Amino acid sequence: MPPNNLPSDPLKIVFQLAIFILLLVPGILLAILKKFIPVKPKCVKGEVVLITGAARGIGRELATRFGKLGAKVACVDIDELENDETAQIIKNRGGMATSYKCDVSKKDQIKVLHAKVRADLGPVDILINNAGIVWGHLYIDPAKDQFIMDQVNVNLMAHIWMNREILPSMLERNHGQIVAMSSMSSMSGVANISTYSVTKWGLNGMMECLHNELKQFNTEVKTTNILPYFVETNPKVSSFLDIRLPEIPTRIAGSEMMKGILEERRIFSVPGHMLTMVQIIRLLPDNLQTLLNNIFHVRILGEPSDELILNKYKR
Repeated sequence: MPPNNLPSDPLKIVFQLAIFILLLVPGILLAILKKFIPVKPKCVKGEVVLITGAARGIGRELATRFGKLGAKVACVDIDELENDETAQIIKNRGGMATSYKCDVSKKDQIKVLHAKVRADLGPVDILINNAGIVWGHLYIDPAKDQFIMDQVNVNLMAHIWMNREILPSMLERNHGQIVAMSSMSSMSGVANISTYSVTKWGLNGMMECLHNELKQFNTEVKTTNILPYFVETNPKVSSFLDIRLPEIPTRIAGSEMMKGILEERRIFSVPGHMLTMVQIIRLLPDNLQTLLNNIFHVRILGEPSDELILNKYKR
């Protein structure tokens, strides 16, 4: 007897597909229309906003912006001195902020951190997982084993541990927002940043799964995934970039990120058009993708030690 290759409930599938086709064009037009309708940003005055990697760069930029809006900001970083400075900047401007030293790759430290924040400020309303190690390496470099572990632990596992620690409190209150700082590098495989890209591609999948999982709870807890292009936050990192499009100033990137967070967008890029453009480009044949990638090139320059490995294997 031949195997049954029919899907379950074939008539139901046909009916559902017919409904989908009928709604396709109106749905696309409605989505386009919404792009031009201003969204009222939510009020965060008095809300507790926990930001990891707050000692500098995007973390400090977001922390100070939330401070201006009247949020109670929990600044978290392993760099205690610079993190204290971020909190002080907020307080000097009339805002409320507290500094917490924490290695977010350590689950036990995250539990202690959460308890302290709840005792000092109250339950977390917005969690922004921003901490990350931004650096690259040759995939086969034998000296990078520990670096790979550290980068995965900080850039990916820390998100998982932070979310799992704080999400139950949000679900109990039916209120909250979890924000992930991904990267546009999660949409294309750039040479010499394989581990970094692994963590950011992983974040995209995790945040989409979490978004869909939260639907099962019928909760008001939201997720937001941000995919920024290169941002001017670290001169050392910038010196290793050979890119056709310039880096985005931190102030401009921070402004766009704040807008997306306050509008509770599920996923967006900075700048906003880039995600759509890259998604379209990935539909092209490989040779045309390569041609466009060469025009708008992104190259990560190697360290001097990389030359030894390249010369060993290069043909």
